[in-house]
Amino acid sequence: MEVRRPSVPLLLLTLISFLAGIVISQAPTPRRQVNGILGGSVVLSVDLSPGRKVNKIEWSFHAGSGVTIQLAEISGGKFERPDPNDRFKQRLERYDETSLRIRALELNDSGVYEARIKIVPATVEEQTFLLAVYEPVPAPEIKSHSLSSTAAGCNVTLQCQVSGREEVNVSWSRGNPPRDLGDSKRYQLSPDARTLRLSLQPNLWNSTFTCTASNPMDQQSISLDLQSICQSRATDTDTAMWMGPLCVGLIVVTAACVGMWLWKKRRKKPVGQAAVPTVPEEECLSEPHYAEIKRRSPPEGDDQDPGFPSERTPITTIYDQIRVVPAGPSEQVT
Repeated sequence: MEVRRPSVPLLLLTLISFLAGIVISQAPTPRRQVNGILGGSVVLSVDLSPGRKVNKIEWSFHAGSGVTIQLAEISGGKFERPDPNDRFKQRLERYDETSLRIRALELNDSGVYEARIKIVPATVEEQTFLLAVYEPVPAPEIKSHSLSSTAAGCNVTLQCQVSGREEVNVSWSRGNPPRDLGDSKRYQLSPDARTLRLSLQPNLWNSTFTCTASNPMDQQSISLDLQSICQSRATDTDTAMWMGPLCVGLIVVTAACVGMWLWKKRRKKPVGQAAVPTVPEEECLSEPHYAEIKRRSPPEGDDQDPGFPSERTPITTIYDQIRVVPAGPSEQVT
């Protein structure tokens, strides 16, 4: 019995079809965008058609033009890390049979993650994830600069300031709950949306304007009551209109009172009277002071005190002796 063998062209056609199937299945799918927040976690899940049996999934990572890192392999319910001491350390884990979870996200975790999926019997698929890690949005702050505010209208400029290293989106809304700004004739918005210039009539002063800063993972808002700004500015303007003349009037009246007081004081002062210092009369005496000295006589006869000395040293006073200064050769003392 003769056995017919397949022809060479048929074998080649079968081989080409098989290889084409592998090549087509290996064609990378479009990148899927995944966003995460600093310190949070994300799950990268592959997308498979129902009924397909997965033999193994190999996960890898690279950022920009850096070296590709083999992260993990999931096979038969097991999770293996080729290098547990790489930059991810203990932050990687298996979420389910086909998903990878990254915990405690860092900013440099942003990059491209690839999943190489081996499907029974002999097909391979690749799926790519683009992860972007964002910082939490800091609370914004509104600075107001009033150009003019009167009873006829209020012109004010609002600036929404946001700190931080990365760029955020800024938007404005009006009212509570917030809604669109409305008529664009009453406001001007800068190209970066951080500066809002308003021109409002008094009936629109009772409005709340809200600045919202956001990124794909977080947002923060702050509101400002415009009525408090416009009314206070208008009050200050009205006050300034009458405070100026009032201050000038007070200055004039004060100057007049001081001048009148000085004039009256100058009239009361005698003309030509020299100021003579007053010196006590006692200090003007030029004659010396003399003291009266009484001489006490000793008792006579038997009345003399035994303890009283019989001889006394004579007392010399100014009346008893006059000291004469010796005269010079040409002078004669008489």
